[in-house]
Order: sequence, then structure tokens, then C-alpha cells
Amino acid sequence: MDGTVGSDGIGDPYYPTAGNGGYQIDGYDLDLQYIPETNALSSTATLTGSVTAADGLTRFNLDLQPNLTVSEVDVNGQAATYQQQDAELVITPSAALAAQSPLTVTVTYAGSPDVVGGGTANLGDGGWYRTDSGGAFVAGEPTGASAWFPANEHPADTATFAVTATVPQGWNVIANGVQQTADLPAAPAGMTTSRWVLDVPVATYLDTIYIDKFTTVEGTLSDGRPVVSAISPQAPSDSAELARRTSDVVDVLSGFFGPYPMPAAGGIFTGSSTGFALETATRPVYTAGVDDLETVVHELAHQWYGDDVTVQRWSDICLNECFASYATWLYQEKVNGADLDRTWKQQVQSYLKKPAFWRSPLVDMGAGNEFTRVYDKGPIALHALRREIGDDAFFQIIKEWPATYGGQNASFDQFEAFVNDKTGQDYTAFMDAWFRGTSIPPEEYLYPGTLGN
Repeated sequence: MDGTVGSDGIGDPYYPTAGNGGYQIDGYDLDLQYIPETNALSSTATLTGSVTAADGLTRFNLDLQPNLTVSEVDVNGQAATYQQQDAELVITPSAALAAQSPLTVTVTYAGSPDVVGGGTANLGDGGWYRTDSGGAFVAGEPTGASAWFPANEHPADTATFAVTATVPQGWNVIANGVQQTADLPAAPAGMTTSRWVLDVPVATYLDTIYIDKFTTVEGTLSDGRPVVSAISPQAPSDSAELARRTSDVVDVLSGFFGPYPMPAAGGIFTGSSTGFALETATRPVYTAGVDDLETVVHELAHQWYGDDVTVQRWSDICLNECFASYATWLYQEKVNGADLDRTWKQQVQSYLKKPAFWRSPLVDMGAGNEFTRVYDKGPIALHALRREIGDDAFFQIIKEWPATYGGQNASFDQFEAFVNDKTGQDYTAFMDAWFRGTSIPPEEYLYPGTLGN
């Protein structure tokens, strides 16, 4: 067949086999059944998109973990041949796929989903986690999606997401987006079916599902959009109160970042000891020890910075984490009157004697180092930028950035150009010193504006 073979990676040097080449996915639709008692998942995933390879495709890959066994693959309604090679599902359609043609891939598979990365619950691990109460939830960055469905697993390819989940009666299901109650398929005897739909395209690591015997806290945002949070039987006693504060937090953050970009809001309070929270779209996942108000603010800020505006490459992760981390500063300033200059000076003073703190840049920090300095050095750098360019320009920029790049992938280089364009000045050297530098910024940049007083 004439055409090309899609690559087994999307081209990110940090994770060479993450994602795939030759096509894009616009939507995922899962129809799954899960038995919590045996951790048995069976599912049919329908992926819709298009061929991007200039010469068409004769073969392409999806990312899927090897503990999930594929039994059938169809491409555009025709049976395709396939092989599972480690975490790659290699698909050969029955006929070559023309360039720019529509693509529909249906994969039927089953198995016992698990955590990718060894299950040590460190940042960078992810996948299908079991709860102490016998349920399960999905969380993981950069890897998580391929633990439960075939995916083009890289943020450069965003897509909408829907899941129809059938579980035994007595178990509940929540996922991203808005619950659909009409036209559900009839559930088998002793089972119950629910459906959740997210019509905003997001990166695959932002898709989640939570299956457990949870309760819910429900409300609305100020504009009427639904807020639905799930509270695990093992969640701390204050989780419901945190869930009820979601709407107020979104209101505060909207004042900084513009209109909330998602169709719904909420949270998943798992009570599990996995040690991290994640900004899964519309409904962040919280675990034991990382389920306080500061974490809620951080993860909800990601709905703009990370979920709506998506990184092009993992080296640009500061666009997500630096801004979500600084959002907690902005929240404290707005709600509690915190003196951020004082906070900044105290933190910088404590780090000046710690050269190791400055060695990791905030941009292109190297694979495996993405989730380190962005949380502490990141907000310090952004506050320095705020003082360098002034409040008027800074707050204009952090609101107009998601308005301009929402629904798109973006790079830190683009953000830097955005700053220069909006201010009419060249801040390249300042940005290099604070965001790309591997040492204490030079004296001329270290104490900008009022921070030098």
C-alpha cells in the first residue's frame, strides 16, 4: 500500500515514545464495564479524528498498556490487523488511509488496569489506582490515559472525551464534564450505567474516572454551570466543606484569568494515600494530604493554565505549574490581604544561600525534572515578572493569555513573545534570567520594582 508508517512517538524529546505520529484524535468515546471486586475492565473505545501524514497512512500506533489485551480493532468500519508491542498498539488498516481523510478507530479490549510507573505514587507515575474501599480512580501525569484506554498520549493532541460506564449496583461513577441521563443503554441485570461527557478538548492525562461508593456535594457556579464533587468514604471530614468552596474559588480565579473555561466544575476527594493531586479537567483529583484549600486553588487554576491552554511539549510545563502555584499567592492576596512582596523577599532571602535551588531552570528543565522547581521557584519568578512590568500589564497578560490561546497548545516562547508584545518592550533578558537561568539572577534583575525597597 502507498503511504507512510506513523511514528511511535509524537516528537517530544523528553518522552520519545509518548504519543504517536501520522494522525490526530479529536474525540474519545469509551463504553466500559468494570467489576471492582475483581478489578476486571472490559471496554470498547471509539476514537475519531483525521490523518495528518502528508502521504497518508499504511500503519499507525496507539498507546495502550500491555496488561490490557486487545481482541478486535476496526478502522473506518473495516477489520484491521494489530499487534501489541509493550505499550504500543500497532495497527495496520485493510487499506491505505488518504491524507486529511477522516479516521475512526474502534478498539475492543479487556484486562486488569493498573498503575504505570511501578505504583510508587511519585509525580510522574500514574494510571488506575485502587481505593481502600475497593473502588478505583485514574490520575497521572504525564502518563495515565493508556492505563485504561488506547490513546494518542501526549498533550500536543487534545480531544473531547466521553465515557459510558456500567458497574455493579451499589457502586457510583463520576468522570469529566457533565452527566448525561437521556438515551442511556439498558444495563444488564444487577448493574447500573451512567455517562459523562466533556465537550472541551483536553490532553489525555486530564481524563479521569472514579468508581466507588461515594457521596456527592452538588451546587452551581455563579452562572449556573453545575458543580459536582465526589466524596470518598475514606475522605477527611472537611472534604465536603472544601467541595462547597469550589464555586467561590472559581469566582476569585475568574477575576484574574477571565471566564471559567469548562462546562462544569467540582472535585474528586478520594481519601487515598497516593500523595498527589491532579488537575483532571472540570473535576480535579485530590488524595490524602493534598486536599487542602491551597491545593484546591492550585488545581482549579489549572483549568485555565494547563487544561484550557495546553503545553506543546513537556519542557513548557512552567506554563501550567508556575501559574497554578502563583495562583495560590494571588488568592491569598485577594481573599486574605497577604503581603506578597514580603512573602517574596522572605523566600528569596532563604534561597540565596542554596545554589541548588537555582540550578534547575523553569523552562526546558530536562526529562524527569518537570515537577520540581516549578512549584517553589515558579511563583517567585512570576512575582518578579509582575513587579518588573507592573500590575496593569501583568494582570492584563494573565487574563488575555487564556483568552487568546484557550483551546490551543502553546509554548513558553510564545508566552515570552506575548509579554513583549503586550508591554511594547523587550523582556527577553529578564525572562532568561528568571525562567531559563541556572543560577541566581544577575543583580540588575534580582530585585525588580518594589522588591528592591
